[in-house]
Amino acid sequence: MTRNPGRDLNKRLGTQDLTLPEILVETEKREISFDQLLTIPEQDDWVYSDGKSASCIAFVLEMYKEAGLFDPIASSILVTEFMVKDAYTLKFFENNSSRLPKWCNDRDTVKLLFCQI
Repeated sequence: MTRNPGRDLNKRLGTQDLTLPEILVETEKREISFDQLLTIPEQDDWVYSDGKSASCIAFVLEMYKEAGLFDPIASSILVTEFMVKDAYTLKFFENNSSRLPKWCNDRDTVKLLFCQI
């Protein structure tokens, strides 16, 4: 899904349909900087007029979260704030390549220490 910065900034302000100049005026009224507005984290439960805004990695991490992999701190995890590198550096993966299934690197010319399903 293509991100709409105006939509995202409106969500962070709790406003709707403000243009970028109007958003800048609103931040001034609230005495917050534009930088502060940009750093407000995306909330996993935010729903926009066209649905939830999530990347592929956020979708996968949401499944991990629902499966309990983030317990006991799941309620403090915002999967929409993760980048791909954040996801693959999590320690949810097998780190002993001898325990990977045979099919994992079967036809690969480069043998990797991990397997993506």
